[in-house]
Amino acid sequence: MRFLKTLSLLLASVLLCSCCAACGEDYKDAFIYIDFDSVPTNLDPQLADSDEELTVVRSLFDTLLRFDKEGNIVPSGAEAFEKSGNTYTFKLKKDAMWVDGAKVTATDYVFAFKRAVDPETKAPFANSLFSIVGAEEINRGKAELSSLGVTAIDEYTLKIELKRADSEFEKVLTTAITMPCNEEYFENCKGKYGLTLDTTPSNGSYYIRKWTTDTKFLIRLAKNLDYTGEFEANSMRIYYTCGEDDALTMLEHDNTDLVYIATEEYDKVTEGGFKALTVEDSCYALFISDKIDKDIRQALLSSVSHDSFKSSLATTQRIADTLYPEVLSVSGLSDVSESIKYDTVSAAKIYNDKILAGGSLEGISITHPSDEVSRSAAKAIAAHWQQKLSCFINIQENFSSSIAASYYGNYYDIIIIPFSAPTGTVSAYNARLGYDTSDTAAVSKELYGEYRCYPLFYSTTNIGAGYKIKNLDSGVHGGIIDVAMLIKEQ
Repeated sequence: MRFLKTLSLLLASVLLCSCCAACGEDYKDAFIYIDFDSVPTNLDPQLADSDEELTVVRSLFDTLLRFDKEGNIVPSGAEAFEKSGNTYTFKLKKDAMWVDGAKVTATDYVFAFKRAVDPETKAPFANSLFSIVGAEEINRGKAELSSLGVTAIDEYTLKIELKRADSEFEKVLTTAITMPCNEEYFENCKGKYGLTLDTTPSNGSYYIRKWTTDTKFLIRLAKNLDYTGEFEANSMRIYYTCGEDDALTMLEHDNTDLVYIATEEYDKVTEGGFKALTVEDSCYALFISDKIDKDIRQALLSSVSHDSFKSSLATTQRIADTLYPEVLSVSGLSDVSESIKYDTVSAAKIYNDKILAGGSLEGISITHPSDEVSRSAAKAIAAHWQQKLSCFINIQENFSSSIAASYYGNYYDIIIIPFSAPTGTVSAYNARLGYDTSDTAAVSKELYGEYRCYPLFYSTTNIGAGYKIKNLDSGVHGGIIDVAMLIKEQ
């Protein structure tokens, strides 16, 4: 009897431990719902551009290096790497596979890097790779693809040679543009790579099970059970949607677990008791076209006053003193006021002298995005110019996409335009500004010195989370969510 009693107790203990262990990992069966601001359309890692596209791509593809939950850069698609001078050598995982069962090899990375710098690809962040031997010359059409300093030593050894030291390069290797691409698969897609369910591969934590856009947008991801990397998915399914309700309503009705929050919604969401993560990754700047006389540009910018509109800023925004937001972690930047001195007396004299000499701003407009803060800033700046310079400028608003098109096409007078840092790298941010360099001083010097630009305020990407979501702080880098790290408590 004593034996049976002891055996019963042992069995009960085992069952209890098993149940507790199972309960402790309930989150592995969870479905996480993420609601986007806009619909991602291109999941080609070399071409993905928006926060939404880059978030989905992060779910599907592994990279040589990746951010862990403490924010350290660690090997992921690579098993290990070493750096000697300006040369990196990566040992790849030998059991890494594409979702169709093909091996992930060094040639997949070589092909991806070549696609990224090939000018025909038009990769938006190609300049992130310009420190690699031959990359810039290839992208400018001055060298052949074969001269790129990325080579497969053998099936699982990749060598990358830099032409100069690049303190950001390891961060670049965590970004989408460096994700592998199988050449045979790519060619078989016949121009549709990353555009449909059947032409979007995966070697990462998840793969696509469903992608619909006909009636209502939905991307459904399933956990990749064959993934052998260091970032195994914590949840079984991920659902990406693009809802019509505001962020607070979505969270309150449990229609989503994570949602991007508009600046004006932030206070409502946090006051509603939900967690919100903010990443300062954008700068709204005032740009004046070089078609306007330089002396008049100087007069206008040296009479800009932050005090005139700072009261309009939202909780998550602050006055900008440089072009570079906090997420870029750039140190030693010079304040814009060091180059453009606020002096309304001198500005008025310069402006009046130029007008008397025949200059004119007749018919000139300042265009701004259609958000409330930009609208208030534009009105305040125009009123300030009218008061201090007797300068009358029209005000008009437009969609951010139209403003961006005007900027890149150089058909604007004066605009307020936001620039974001979707990959968290300076080179990618400078590409947004129109510069193929990671030299912040050179970009600032040119724009300020020519009186073309004045940074106004920084803004953030805001993400609201439901009560059950854990690890949000660890799972967001820039405005990109690494969903493999998220846990949803059941």
